[in-house]
Amino acid sequence: MQQPQERVLTEPCSGDDPCARISLAQDTLQRFGRLRFRAMGSSMLPAIAAGDILTFRSATPNDLTPGQVVLVNDDGKLIAHRLLSHAQGQLTTMGDSLRVADAPVASDRLLGVLDLHQRGTRSLPVDDNPDRLLPRTSRWLMRNVPLFHRIARRLPRLTTRTA
Repeated sequence: MQQPQERVLTEPCSGDDPCARISLAQDTLQRFGRLRFRAMGSSMLPAIAAGDILTFRSATPNDLTPGQVVLVNDDGKLIAHRLLSHAQGQLTTMGDSLRVADAPVASDRLLGVLDLHQRGTRSLPVDDNPDRLLPRTSRWLMRNVPLFHRIARRLPRLTTRTA
């Protein structure tokens, strides 16, 4: 039996047409209950680095607790950020290395919640408490010192080359 192949959809959403990535993500979560993809970007450093493999499971707003990493459809973009709050049909999220919270999105834009996090061959614990990920000083540096942020973005690439 053939093994399924992984594909990363990178084409940008265009115009008024629905984005293929969003449709594929929603269909996959509805049919199979899980969605697996490679993280791109640095907004969740140091918890999630570019290149990490994330597996999300389908969820409803009633399943959520603040501190979990959620996947939302934000105007044609898949955003995986930490949940700050959910109230009155709105989800407020924020990247771990960002200074300000994202604009609230409607609860019906929730796609899933992080279930498994892999970096290379290691499975990393899915932690709902962002305060335990790094000491307070390191988080402050990530949010306020651009040079520190650029260095931290390159660290995962440097460690995979030497491994």
